[in-house]
Amino acid sequence: MEAKYGDLISDLPGLVKEKIIGHLPIKEAIRTSILSSKWRHTWVSMPEIVIRNEDCLTCTKNEELILSTKFIQFMDWVFGVHNGSISKFSICSDHFSSKAVNRWILNLSRKQIQQIFISLDRYKMPSGFFMSHTLTHVYLEKCTVILPAKFNGFKMLQELGMKFCIISEDHFEKLVSSSPRLENLSLELFNDFYMLRICSRNLRKFDIWGEFKSIHLDAPRLASMCIRKFIPTYDMRNGSLVNNLESLKEVEILEINKHFVMDLAKGGPINKLPIKFEKLKQIKIEINVEDPKEVALALNLFRSAPLLEHVRIKAYSGRAIASVVSACSSSATTENYLFEYLKTFAIFNLSVSESVLSLVHLVLVSAPALKKVVLGKVDSSLLLNRLSQIEKLSKEAQIIVC
Repeated sequence: MEAKYGDLISDLPGLVKEKIIGHLPIKEAIRTSILSSKWRHTWVSMPEIVIRNEDCLTCTKNEELILSTKFIQFMDWVFGVHNGSISKFSICSDHFSSKAVNRWILNLSRKQIQQIFISLDRYKMPSGFFMSHTLTHVYLEKCTVILPAKFNGFKMLQELGMKFCIISEDHFEKLVSSSPRLENLSLELFNDFYMLRICSRNLRKFDIWGEFKSIHLDAPRLASMCIRKFIPTYDMRNGSLVNNLESLKEVEILEINKHFVMDLAKGGPINKLPIKFEKLKQIKIEINVEDPKEVALALNLFRSAPLLEHVRIKAYSGRAIASVVSACSSSATTENYLFEYLKTFAIFNLSVSESVLSLVHLVLVSAPALKKVVLGKVDSSLLLNRLSQIEKLSKEAQIIVC
């Protein structure tokens, strides 16, 4: 029986063996060479190398983790005997020698590396990294990025993620604009930029969680945008509303958090946005429903998206907006439908109040295609009783209270 199962393992197709090895820590992957003669040299051409923190550390009697210099020597040996291309390289550790990693990245640039994931504290990306012209996916965490003077871009790069990274505005702008195939850009815990400039002709998805004063997008194919700011910008200039939203007018999915909303709502009252979001179908927004400016901004944003289908609101108060909503509600009947294509509407973190009822009432009487209204964290008995008295424009609309 053991021999039978041994034969099954030995006779696995080469691609399956490589997949198995790719999910193992580097040392365990190499140990597969003892399984049988057919596995002996599989690891030598494995396409993925993953180095985890625990791979290179040993535990002392004091239970403190220390870097093993033997592991660095071991990895130097691995790169020396590896005889194939490497499609994916991943390293995550707080203890590595920069010189050692620099050597490995130089090796990777010669082995047609496609995906690279680096999480190293205060690690400065070496020149060898920028020579890797086959890269398609890059994720950097806690790294410093300084572009070489002769950097010509990553011509194959499709996805770029950066977290806790240090990079100048000019170098970041060049990094993005020099990657013509970039489709997915994710920035987390990012630098304090004054102007965040994104020039990318093929970008489809952009997600940022960080800090910046203003944003400028030249991304005609952008379909999904998520903006989460740490804090609002207190010195916003006049016209910032138009400048920020103008860059987003082509998106289909938009998510913005409360601090970005605060920026957009600064200034005088907003009667109508000067921008049409002709493709926008889904909005997730976080607003202070005690602030009439933020509520008016949100409602005007909805009204400026004629094809809007899904709305999700995260609120962090529940008073003092009834008058704002009522004003919009009364005007909704004089124009076309305010929510002509809206299918789902969800609002969370609200107490039962006249404000909630006014907002839900507005949606129910002005959304002919509505299928579902979800109300989270509210008093269901009182709310359902009041909502049952509203004559819905859509007979199919269901109200779900949770």
